[in-house]
This record gives sequence, structure tokens and C-alpha cells, in this order.
Amino acid sequence: MRTWRKVLVLACGLAAAQVGGLAAMSGARAAGGAGVDAVLERLRATCAATQDLSAQFTQTVTNRSLGAVREGSGQFQLKRPGKMRWEYEKPEPRLFVTDGTRLWDYSPVDKQVRIQEVAQAFASRLPLAFLAGDCQVRREFTVSIVENAATRSQPNLKILDLTPRQPEAGVARMLLEVDLKSGLVDRATLFDAAGNTTVIALSQVKRNSGLEDQAFQFTPPAGVMVIPPPKAP
Repeated sequence: MRTWRKVLVLACGLAAAQVGGLAAMSGARAAGGAGVDAVLERLRATCAATQDLSAQFTQTVTNRSLGAVREGSGQFQLKRPGKMRWEYEKPEPRLFVTDGTRLWDYSPVDKQVRIQEVAQAFASRLPLAFLAGDCQVRREFTVSIVENAATRSQPNLKILDLTPRQPEAGVARMLLEVDLKSGLVDRATLFDAAGNTTVIALSQVKRNSGLEDQAFQFTPPAGVMVIPPPKAP
């Protein structure tokens, strides 16, 4: 799976957790601790009530075999059904935007935009399921809570460990780090089969702010090479 596809998978997973408001953790604590079942039910309920989401993001991609690290940051927007905008500001401008039917991959540096049908663009079904409004995390993942020295020393920290029920291209495992005090996901980490990691954190999260559909459309600027969707065989 290409790195950007991994990023979009992880963005959807992280957004699902954020909009799931793992913010309603107070109820889970009152029920005798933030157990998996309580957390996931509150995630499902709030996720289902979320129509749009916007945030700032930071990203770190580590290639295990090469020991190389690449960092990035930018803005993220999502609107159901099916719309998402993932815009890099650093290390260089890059835009991925979908209206639910097509995905535009625009590089101002290369002065080109690639267009793909959404169903063909994603080798994984996970982003499509979330964008369509499927908030049943356990439909796609087995979920557990990670206990380690860090979580034991920080009672406000919980780590959810998600493993795909069915083999997924480039997705072997996903971790969501939850701050019980603020009720938000601080960080999400995706592992591929080779042990490479993609880490994304969201900040300045806004939910149901009324994002306009226009944000999820794209018109190529003048002078940009347009690479159309590949023809069906």
C-alpha cells in the first residue's frame, strides 16, 4: 500500500475515535473503569451523530528497514457521506480530496493532479466504511486495551489496540492513545506487516461545524497536468 493510502486509512481510524468522543469517558469510569465495551459503545453513539470534522494534524512515518523518518503536518476535514480533504502544508504542499466518488491527488510541486475512482483508489475497505458512516469498530477490528508501565503510571492514559479481523493491505495493527481527562485521542499509530509505522495526531478538533460541500471539490489550476482515472479493463 502506498504511504498516502496508509495515511488515509489511519486518518479515518483516528477521526472515528476522535468524533466518537471517547470524550464521554466519564460515563465509562463511573461504570467501574474505562472498559473496552463501554468505550466502544460511546464511540459508536457519538460517531453516528457526527456529520463533519475538521482538525490540524501532524504525521511521522518511519521506515524500519531504512531507519528513515519523514514528518509532515497540515489540515484535515471530513464530511459524511464520503467526503474527505487531507491537505499537507509541510514538508511540501500536497492535497488529497474526495467528494465520495472521485479522489484527486494534487501536487503543486509537480504541477500535476491524478484522478481516481474512490473504489479503485483504496485497496483497503476501512476508509470507505468509516466515510460511509459505519461506526461499528468491532465489525472490522478485534479490540483490546493495552496495559504497560506507561499506562500504569498515568491513570488518565488508555491505549486501544485494534487488529483487522480480515487481512488488510498495509494494515497489521492500529493503536489509539486516549487521554481520559480530556476525553480525546492524543495519537494513533498504524503498523504494516513489515513493522513500518505511521503516526498521526490531531489537534484543534472541531465537530459538526457545518463544513460546506465546496471544500471537497477540486478544479485543477491552469497549467497543471491532469492524469485521468485508468480505463477499466
